[in-house]
Amino acid sequence: MAYTPTPWGYDVDGTLPPLITAEEFCAIKGESYASDERLEPAIAAASASIRNACGWHVAPSMPCMVTVDGEGNRNVFLPTNHITGVTSVAVGGTEATDYQWSRIGQVRLSRPLPCDLQAATVEYVAGYDEAPQDLMDAVASVVLHRIALSYGVVSETAGGVSMSYAQSAAYGGASPALVDSELAALAPYKVVRAHAS
Repeated sequence: MAYTPTPWGYDVDGTLPPLITAEEFCAIKGESYASDERLEPAIAAASASIRNACGWHVAPSMPCMVTVDGEGNRNVFLPTNHITGVTSVAVGGTEATDYQWSRIGQVRLSRPLPCDLQAATVEYVAGYDEAPQDLMDAVASVVLHRIALSYGVVSETAGGVSMSYAQSAAYGGASPALVDSELAALAPYKVVRAHAS
């Protein structure tokens, strides 16, 4: 396997694709931006923002590997909240065979980890097969905001046609922060515990 480091403290086998495709974005938000050259970069940037807010890659399902420090406890909390399998656990370089795991990312060993840095390495499969619909909607919303802000538009009204422009419009726009509704949609996918305890 060719593992690639992620910003969330673990490695994935291969590279992470965006959370949605351009076709999925158009199915959610319409065809207005289908030929827009900014669409693919906006999808990649929105996927990164969403994943950073969640603290892990979320989708797709893929092999992962994490090395954790030991603090004398039996539990390891993986940086995920949706795993479908644990492939291997090695403690101090020795394969462990007596452990349990839960779907939300907890691995319980039969013995406590030694109080060492990089005490254990866990290989596992994590992530949804594809992004759940509410997550796809949140990504599409962020993409739409990014594209609109690149025009300098911060708000618009359909009836009576009213638009407001950002001061940064002359400088190419700005990247918006995630708004409350987008953050709320991410709540079920956020990592709650990502360290050994």
